[in-house]
Parts: sequence; structure tokens; C-alpha cells
Amino acid sequence: TTEIYTLSLHDALPICCTPRAASLALEVEMGSLAIAMESIGAPAIREERRSADAIVETMLSLGVDRVFGIPGGAISGVFDAMIHSRIDVVICQHEQMAAYMAYGYARATGRPAAVAVTAGPGVLNTLTSVAAAYKDEVPMLVLAGDVRTPVAGMGALQDGGVDGLDIITMMKSITKFADTLKQPERAVALVSDAVTAAMAHPRGPAFLRMPLDTTLAVVPSEPVRQAALVETELDYVACDEIATALALAERPAIFLGIGARTAELGPGVLQLAERLRCPVICDVEAKGMFPEGHSLSLGLFGVGGNGASAAYLRTCDALLTIGARLDDTTTNGFSALLQPKDGFLGQIDHDARRLGRAYNPTVSIASDLLAALTVIESRVVFPTSITVMNREAAILKARSVTAPPLGVVPSLAPFDPRSIVSVLQDAMPADTIWTSDIGNHLLAASRYLQLDAPRRFHASVGLGGMGSGIGVAMGLAMAHDRDQTVVGICGDGSLRMVGSEIATCAKYNIPVVLAVFNDARFGMVAHGMDKVYGRVAWCDSPDVDVVKFAESLGARAVRIETVEDFVFAASLVGKGPLVLDIPIDPDVRISNPRNETLAH
Repeated sequence: TTEIYTLSLHDALPICCTPRAASLALEVEMGSLAIAMESIGAPAIREERRSADAIVETMLSLGVDRVFGIPGGAISGVFDAMIHSRIDVVICQHEQMAAYMAYGYARATGRPAAVAVTAGPGVLNTLTSVAAAYKDEVPMLVLAGDVRTPVAGMGALQDGGVDGLDIITMMKSITKFADTLKQPERAVALVSDAVTAAMAHPRGPAFLRMPLDTTLAVVPSEPVRQAALVETELDYVACDEIATALALAERPAIFLGIGARTAELGPGVLQLAERLRCPVICDVEAKGMFPEGHSLSLGLFGVGGNGASAAYLRTCDALLTIGARLDDTTTNGFSALLQPKDGFLGQIDHDARRLGRAYNPTVSIASDLLAALTVIESRVVFPTSITVMNREAAILKARSVTAPPLGVVPSLAPFDPRSIVSVLQDAMPADTIWTSDIGNHLLAASRYLQLDAPRRFHASVGLGGMGSGIGVAMGLAMAHDRDQTVVGICGDGSLRMVGSEIATCAKYNIPVVLAVFNDARFGMVAHGMDKVYGRVAWCDSPDVDVVKFAESLGARAVRIETVEDFVFAASLVGKGPLVLDIPIDPDVRISNPRNETLAH
């Protein structure tokens, strides 16, 4: 017979209670918050402000609203501080996957996600995924607990200090910022500096080691301190040289990489390319940044290349690379085609370490990419009509060498992994977001998925860790919830490695779709060993029933035996995690640039 009221006290979770309890809660206005909360049966809020509370408050104020991780003793103070906060906490099955899920969430939102783990094995398990975020320019805040300061260096279990595991030294080479919280009073400043570093281009992870006693210490209140970003001065003379070279060249081209993606340069590149009638080539990390159906698109070079980009580059006389890593995977084994013979090579990047690393640029610029692109576009002179005609003719000629269609798709399993990518894409909504794990399925997905919008394809090829595409898909799906479908293409090997994280998706009802290209082997390794050494060993996989495995973890699962099964599977999308077991032909070979690197 009582009404129900909903209260929200000092950003605590909403509380359903009776009118009597609500009136008691009004004592908040008179400074009696703890008494009021006890009166309505809620846990009392601590009057003392601990360093851990300051850390959580600071994260929220800087846009970090979700933390992925696994609790443990050394990080318990931070987890306790999050109980009454507005931060969403996602408890995962493994720390490596927690960080990969944070990677996906950050990619979707543009904000840093946080990872909270305990000392020793907890933080060590994150090294692979933190390194992936560093390579792929993904902002992330990693919080790792550690043993109490008084016992550091005394042989305490899981000590991460300089006399123990020395975790800071491990993290320094794979993060943009790595420090230890030594004075509790510095918590706000340290977290602010870490997030600022993570968000400054080139983006990446930041790491904080936090001994338990420093997170539990009482600290005074203080405002969040925002660190100022330092802007690199732009070289306008170099911008003029690039603009002139692109305007005067007979066959210019623009090459996009990971930096163009993280700086979201799609609209600016499209405007520049259309003004110049200049073709655009992407590496796999920038797939979708330029519409693949556009008349100026030459598709991908390196992994996922269709032949058109290579054909054009053979006669290219002016190439501008924007934010490209230019490693062996994205350059087709450091192909000489990316160094125009007797021509011009311009390289602009927000990461100066990549300039001149693999190729010899005529002009290079280290600066904010959007600023550089804007200046270059403003300095470009329109090419003549004859020049435009010649460029368009060269583009059409290059596009004519694109690999022909695969023909009729087999109606029964096992499927050709190349043709089945298109079938899978046709079955899913048009705005589906795709990820790919590492394996032969990456070669198929990057080549045969056709995408005309940015941020629709994600693959962690900077490090190339198996399991990355699965975790990233889960993080993306959590960020988008049911606004968009997220499909993670993976292999059976990756699923066996990290598949237990499906239980996390079931627990939080994350509507991710995992399309498992199942050939019962480590296919990419097997094909590579056969090509390089002429023999294969140890690549066959255990016979695992993928459907039963997924169902045991709380997911829906479908075995795809016919093409029609894809349509049925698509009807189940959005109802929690969904796993598709797709048998593929293990003998279908797809060109892999990595083989050439390993063979020499």
C-alpha cells in the first residue's frame, strides 16, 4: 500500500524505497548522509576520502565510464571505490581479454576505457593486449594493484616493484605513460596525466602501478587537474611541397594507414582526392576510411590487396602516405612499389618515430594529421583537364586487374572462406561493424568484405595476437549495445584460446556475433610452413564441438551447414551472444605477405 520513490544520492546508484525512507534521505541536505543511508537499509558511504575514491572520481571526470578487469587483493581498494560510483564494472574471465574488450570499447566511443587488475599474474596477463593497444593507437588506462609499500623488496608474493617483477620497466616500452603512485596525495594529478597522455596523438595505453596502501590512504579533496596538450608546430613549407607534387604528378596516389584512422581523416581525404582526381589506397588498418565503392578507391595494399593498388603503384610518380605504419604486413613485405622510382614520396604522421623508418621520403612532416591535411588541401592547385583525364584512365586500367569473382558459392559445407565472407555480409544488417582475429580468416575478411564507411572494420594487426579480434568485438558490442550489429570473424584456434570470455558476454547479455571459420587446424601457420619449408607439423587441432562449447557458456550457437543457415542465424542476432560454427575448406590458400618476410 506504499508508493515507491527513486532517489539518487551523490551519484550513488538509484534506490527504490518507501516514502518514510525517502523523508529520512532528505537528511542529506543537513549533512547526515550516512545516517540516512543506514535508515533505508543501504550500505553506509565512507566519510573519509581515500586515494582510491579520488582515482575513481578523476576517471569519471575525464570520460572514463567503464572498467574491465578481474578483482584481487592488491587492487581491492579501487574495486571497493567503484561500488557506489557511476562507473560500469565488467568482470571478465581473463585479464588479457579484459584489456582487449577495453580496446574495443575505446575504439567505439573514442574515449579511453580502463582496465583494473591485481598484481603479479594479473598485470602480466595484460601485457599482450596492452602492447596491441600501443601498436594500434588505442587509448587505454591500465590500473594494476601491487603489494603494500612497506614489504616491497622483501620477497613479498607478486611484488611488482624494482626489486621484484619491475613491472614499470616491462610496461614502459609498450605504453605512452607508466608510473607508480608513491604519494596518495598525487592520485588526481597522476590519473589526469595518464589519461591526457593516452588521448594525445598518437594515442595509446597509459599504466599506473598502485601499491595497496597508497590506494587506501586518506587524502584531501582537490579538483581534477587537466594537463595541457603540447602541439607540434606545422611545417608549412613541407605542406606546400606535398601539395605541388600531388598537383603536378601524372599518376599521384594517397596511402592511408592507422594514423588516418585514429585521427578520423576520412572526410578530409575524400575532399582532397576528389579535388585532385587522385586515387586512394588503404592498408588493412585503414580499411573503410575511404569508401571502397568509390571510383577513386584502389582498395587495399598488403594484407587484403586485390591487385589494383599494386598495378597502379608500378607507374605512380608521387605518393603521399598519411599515418601509415609501413611495416611488413601493410606494405606487402616492404615492397619497393611504395618508393616511387625517380618520383616523390611524402610522409606525414603524428608519430615521428615512423618517419623514414622503412622508406626514404622526399618530404616528411610530424604533426597533427588533420592540421597538415587541411593546409595541404588549401594549397593544392587544380590539375588541368588533360591531367584529370589521364589520371582517371590510369585508375580504370588498374581497377581492371582486380581479381575476378569467385563464381558460384558452394551450397554445402565445407565452404571456401573467400566466398563465404560475402554470404555472411549479405546476411547481416548493412551497417554491421566487423572485426577479424588473426589467421587465414583475416586474409579473407580484409579482401572480401566491402565497406564504404569508416569505423566498420577492426583488426589488431600491429601486434597480431590471436584472440584480439574476439575481445575487440566484445568491447565494441558492449559499447554499441543493440544500436548496431557487431560480428567478430575468428578461427577455431582463437576460440579455443580465449573462448571462455563468451561467459562474460552471456552474463552481461552482450549481443556479439562470433563467426568461427573452422578448419580444425592452425591454418595460417600450416599454409605458411608448407610454402616456406615444404612440410607441415603440429598444426592439427583437437576435435571440439563449437556449438556445445558455446552453449555451455550461455551463448546461442548455430552450426552452418548450408548457405540458407546464414539467414536463420541472422534472425537470432541481438539476443545475447551468438556463435556461428562455419566449416571451411582447409586447403584453400590465400596470399599472405607475411610469408615472404619469414622466408628471407
